[in-house]
Amino acid sequence: MSKTILGIDEAGRGPVIGSMFVGGVAIEKEKLEKLEELGLKDSKKLSDNRRKSLGPKIREVANEVFVKEVTASEIDELREIMSLNVIEIKAFAEVIKELQPDKAFIDLPEPDGERFGRKIKKELGERVELEIVAEHGADDTYPIVSAASIVAKNAREEQVDRLHKKYGADFKSGYPHDKPTTDFLKDYLDKHGELPEETRLSWSTAERIIEEQEQKEIDEF
Repeated sequence: MSKTILGIDEAGRGPVIGSMFVGGVAIEKEKLEKLEELGLKDSKKLSDNRRKSLGPKIREVANEVFVKEVTASEIDELREIMSLNVIEIKAFAEVIKELQPDKAFIDLPEPDGERFGRKIKKELGERVELEIVAEHGADDTYPIVSAASIVAKNAREEQVDRLHKKYGADFKSGYPHDKPTTDFLKDYLDKHGELPEETRLSWSTAERIIEEQEQKEIDEF
């Protein structure tokens, strides 16, 4: 019986605007060579056009592709009772439950791969027999994780494009370090009295912008 191999990676862990996406790509072990022939790399090292063009090719070769979205409001709610790392682990576990692999390769978000694997297995419960390989830079080392990275990044970028159109503003990446992002949030709050619904209100960036607006209103009063 053929073994199913799964690659998992996330995109959008840190932005103040938008969801986090966890991509899972499952393929039979015998078909891994076909995936490798696509010349995959970590999505961060690919041009936008190259990354987008690889998405359909990955889906064509893979047995299954699944993307778990964790919205900004879900992240805010969950962060009241758990860390972002735990939220990510739960999302990874959901991808594994959905695709039911024999072996999973994961881009490691923590220092200790073995400990991380145990955390995943604890979430899975009945799937304790699953073999997990969690390594730093797995999205560069293993094409199956590169594929997951590309799928997740495509989902994230598609959402950002939709939000640019929705709000009629090019706020660039949605990350706190991007000035067009913070300028957009400040302007939106000034005009509407609240931040866009896709904002992660638990982020320090959003909290600071709200505090600055409140102080501005006090000073003007």
